Amino acid sequence: MTLAKITSEPVLSVVIPLFQKVRHIANALEDAFRSCQIAGAPFELIVVDDGSTDGSGAAARAWADQDPERGAALRLLTQENRGAAAARNAGGRAAGSDLILFLDADDRWAPHHVPEILGLVRDFPGAALYADAWAEIGQNGARREHLFGIGSEHRGPLPCFFEAMSSGPMIVSSSTAAAPKSFLERSGGFPEGVTHGEDKVGWGRLALLGEVVWSPRVGAVWDKSADNRSDGVSGPAPSPAFRDFLREAAETGGIGDRGRENIRIAIAVEEARLSGELRIYDHQTPARYAQACDPEPV
Repeated sequence: MTLAKITSEPVLSVVIPLFQKVRHIANALEDAFRSCQIAGAPFELIVVDDGSTDGSGAAARAWADQDPERGAALRLLTQENRGAAAARNAGGRAAGSDLILFLDADDRWAPHHVPEILGLVRDFPGAALYADAWAEIGQNGARREHLFGIGSEHRGPLPCFFEAMSSGPMIVSSSTAAAPKSFLERSGGFPEGVTHGEDKVGWGRLALLGEVVWSPRVGAVWDKSADNRSDGVSGPAPSPAFRDFLREAAETGGIGDRGRENIRIAIAVEEARLSGELRIYDHQTPARYAQACDPEPV
């Protein structure tokens, strides 16, 4: 195993928004530290404590204080509670590298996650967004893997990010995504003040700017049994944020006829989700809702 020289200028930055995750943050940091070391590239771990009152920031510092290499890797930023979007944006602005990987404080990375992302960047340079697959741990502690949307069986650029998003579980998660800082700056990052669905909007903004490159190898585990999850026991609260973003994106120039059509279908799918008509997306979902977005006959 090649160990990265943490004191070198970072090649990658890991941004971890932190709020009330005192029991989980050390595990997240340890996973990130190990995966970055395996990748062999200089790195930094940027934790943005978003006004935690449970000692989460102190737990992150205690993790770093156990070892000089950990201490050299960690940058702990603090801010008043402004939400996950603001924390991710703050971490992105502070990043000292042009490649930013995101990890939620209560999720876990596989050891191969960072090498997998760096491999995607090497093989498919110039993309706006990179990600690999994720699994989840349910409330009962059981692990579940997913069939993701259209195009997800192949490693490389997705044929259409918006089609993939409306035909399976969210193909890019807040613990699998990586993006060049330059693209994040151009996109505007994550919509601050939005408490649910802000990550989907962030990935959608990036997808309008360039390719989304994907690997079907599972690189992260979303722990739905963790403390203080915003999605609660019954799943994420319906949020119109992504639907509203899609409506704006449909009017954007330069996305092509196919992309515009897929965005319109995605709007119809999101409308069905918000109404309670649709709970599970599958590969047939876009075709079922395509008619809903057809123009009215003249």
